[in-house]
Amino acid sequence: MSQAPPSGTSPASPGSAASPLRLLAAIGVGLGFAVGVTLLVRHSELVTGRYVSSGVPPVLAFAAAFLLSVARPLLRRLHPALAMTRPQVLLVYAMLTLVVVLHNPYVVRAFLPHLTSLDYGSMRQPALRRFTEYLPAWWGPGQTGRDPEVVRTYFEGFRPGGVPWEAWVAPLALWFLFFLAIFVATGCLMTLLRHQWIHSERLSFPLLYLPLAVTQEGGPLGAGGLGPIFRQPLMWLGFAVAAGFNGINIAHALWPAVPAPGFVYRFQGMFPDPPWTPLNTVMLFFMLEAIGFGYFLSLEVSFSTWFFYLVMKVAAIACLSGGLDLPGLPFMHEHSAGATLAVALLIGWNARRTLALALRHALLPVKSPEAREAQRAVWGLVASVAFVLGWCQLAGLSWMVALPFVAVLGGFVLVYARIRAETGVPFEFVYPYGQPKELLVSLWSPRGMIETAGLRSWTVFSGLAWLSRHHYAQSMAAYQIDSLKLAEEARIPRRWLWLALGLAFVVGLAGSFWAHLDAYYEIGSNLSGGATGRGEYRATVALQEYQRMAALVGATPSEGRARVMALAIGFAFALLLGLARQRMARSPFHPLGFILATAYGDHSTLVFPMFVAWLCKASILKMGGLRLYRTFVPFFLGLIMGHVLIAGIGWPLFSLLLRPEARQSYHLFLGG
Repeated sequence: MSQAPPSGTSPASPGSAASPLRLLAAIGVGLGFAVGVTLLVRHSELVTGRYVSSGVPPVLAFAAAFLLSVARPLLRRLHPALAMTRPQVLLVYAMLTLVVVLHNPYVVRAFLPHLTSLDYGSMRQPALRRFTEYLPAWWGPGQTGRDPEVVRTYFEGFRPGGVPWEAWVAPLALWFLFFLAIFVATGCLMTLLRHQWIHSERLSFPLLYLPLAVTQEGGPLGAGGLGPIFRQPLMWLGFAVAAGFNGINIAHALWPAVPAPGFVYRFQGMFPDPPWTPLNTVMLFFMLEAIGFGYFLSLEVSFSTWFFYLVMKVAAIACLSGGLDLPGLPFMHEHSAGATLAVALLIGWNARRTLALALRHALLPVKSPEAREAQRAVWGLVASVAFVLGWCQLAGLSWMVALPFVAVLGGFVLVYARIRAETGVPFEFVYPYGQPKELLVSLWSPRGMIETAGLRSWTVFSGLAWLSRHHYAQSMAAYQIDSLKLAEEARIPRRWLWLALGLAFVVGLAGSFWAHLDAYYEIGSNLSGGATGRGEYRATVALQEYQRMAALVGATPSEGRARVMALAIGFAFALLLGLARQRMARSPFHPLGFILATAYGDHSTLVFPMFVAWLCKASILKMGGLRLYRTFVPFFLGLIMGHVLIAGIGWPLFSLLLRPEARQSYHLFLGG
């Protein structure tokens, strides 16, 4: 069951579109904030490990929108031109979502180690040394500079003179084009689906309820004071609940004698004996922002999420009871990967008329602005995907590997963006991470891939594993479709939107490159982000990828057939769920819920928040119907707002003043 957007999220009035001069000013403000994000991440997150770039939506992007909105009345009194209108604030917000994501742990921080870890690891592990010759000469500083100190000081720091840019400029310039091609490809794909998702299917975009509500202008004729959401007592009640929850946990961090619920409750060790051991991985995360956003999900999605997670646990217990005990059972990632591919096909099928019309516009002369936009999107998508495939070929990845890898990754991007638009769950890992690569390895087998494509392709494929393990392409698509929806709500011309997003991308990616390299060559990647010398986590993941690459040469994992079977079962099951929903509108099961339930595997962070949100929403609808549901909307928006501002911004910055033990005693994260 889906509901109308909450008050304050309706489209802007016809006269509220911002002038080009105001939009240009907003772009300038957004770029100024982008520089601030770079400096903050460099000097806070990369040094101390206090994450400020996390969250869905990114906490820094929301904080900027919140600040600009609450400052509007004061600025209007000082000078009316200083107060930013709602379209301006939302344009800044859209820009910052991209900028912050490019600085977060899963883009540049995940990418850079794949350029350096093989060289660094080969200094201590001779088994890796022979694989360095398979990487192209422009791959990273170890190949361009031929100076082992460039790589060593990246990890260990304390390099005199700072970043050796002469070794980094050439590879980063080429990789920048690769990043740009993916950005263009996802943008064109979202442009092609914009009308289908926003107008034809009328997807609700629950994640946007918060920025739309906060940026709503108040006062006479919608101008002047704070927006209506700030005058809702229930909003402040929800804010107070979040403040109380975080206040108790912060008090416990300062004074350990104070009892507190903490951030997570673990079942680990509670079930030591088979067949109940699968329950040991259950964790109950107290993520208030997820409960808040979960209130706006359809009941079918939230119910399916926790229900199918329990089904997978019961299946694991049943297998152990029957004597079946395979590593990785019940293969939740593989089930989710198969389901993702099935849902991607369903999305494409449902949008077939829209896509066929766009293709027709691309091949015939057109005059209307909408047709020209579709024409540019089609050719932009074709050109950017061709560039990515050509780039992979230039790097040494055989087209027999590159083509299916890019196709599978494209399917994952499509479903990730759909999850964002339809469900708005505030989590980053809503896809089976690593599976775009691993499912090809399972289907092909390492030996088969090496025999067919060669060791060079095998090595380069591992070097591109960051695209599979992390979610750069998925995040770009998700925030691009969000931005297109915001542009419709605020009447921002799309040409201005894409100009703003393009500039945000360029400045954000360049700033992120600088921030990470400058920090690493000062203190070392091994010590950055609060690491203790054993290596930053993303660097550890990259090294493990290369180690596994070397170990699998000539090997065939024994559980490969079982994983392929799990892929097929997940595909078939999600396809059945999707077809059932098309024929039975009141089906309580949703294929996206099945993906969410299995995407993160055993250690899911979203299952318990989704259960609480489902229980709250179902109870409220049963007691008072749609009217009572709408009454409680401000409470859940306040719950989100309070948790994001206090736990996402206030606590990370305040904790910088505390001793390390106190900082770590209340360790939480947003975005899952």
